[in-house]
Amino acid sequence: MNALGAIGLGARPVAAELRFRALGGRTFLARQFTPHPFHITRPFYHSGDPQGMATLYLQSSSGGVYAGDDLSLEIGLDAGAQVHVTTQASTIVHDARGREGARQTVCLDVAEGARLDYLPDPAILMTGAKFCNRVTARFGREARVILGDAQLSHDPEGHARPFSRLENEVELISPEGTVLLDRFDLCGSDWPARTGGFACSGMMIVVGCADAGAQMQRAADTVPGVYAGLSVFSDRDIALIRFLAPDGAALSKVMAAFWRAAATVLDGQPPAERRK
Repeated sequence: MNALGAIGLGARPVAAELRFRALGGRTFLARQFTPHPFHITRPFYHSGDPQGMATLYLQSSSGGVYAGDDLSLEIGLDAGAQVHVTTQASTIVHDARGREGARQTVCLDVAEGARLDYLPDPAILMTGAKFCNRVTARFGREARVILGDAQLSHDPEGHARPFSRLENEVELISPEGTVLLDRFDLCGSDWPARTGGFACSGMMIVVGCADAGAQMQRAADTVPGVYAGLSVFSDRDIALIRFLAPDGAALSKVMAAFWRAAATVLDGQPPAERRK
């Protein structure tokens, strides 16, 4: 069966949109449409970031993702805009209790010369959860993107009962067409064998600076218990690092370390810390 098509949905789709525009050396939120359960903070600006870069936190007013949810988010950056988008906390994907699964679709549209750091906290897959996650990033010439994607398997009762199913896809599309497609479809019962007993997995991708890969690999060595592997696509100027982590604390630390390493290469200086 084709990935992304196995989990059924029954709820009405809910779509949110954010669009950013650069004006006078600063990036502004030019348009927002955030129906329930989407919620956002106002944009922030940090000294030490690239000039005019806006930081925005995504929030949820529903307490997580539930069976039957069909959520989509479109983030668009006009030419020259610079934005750091993250979440206030991890996204909890609740037990489907034998019902249809949940779907989340994220579309990132990064215009020519724009910069987007899209770094949501990991999805926490609770026992029995069924989740279909798709992220598509379209980017123009000389655009730069740092994109994170991670998952954590969790049994709140501590019996190591797995989630039900995870379908995950990340696609990068340049002006010439698809340049990277990462896709997997995994039953929760297979998670321990596929991950070697690690509770967490994820990846970070840098578009527009393949040289950042070596620094991310070094950053992985600073977090005990993390196992990471790097792929560099020099012809496409893309670096991708995949990793496994033993717990949520190590997962958060290594994702932050990867981002700091990549942003330092892109900007020539360490980025401002983002508090959660």
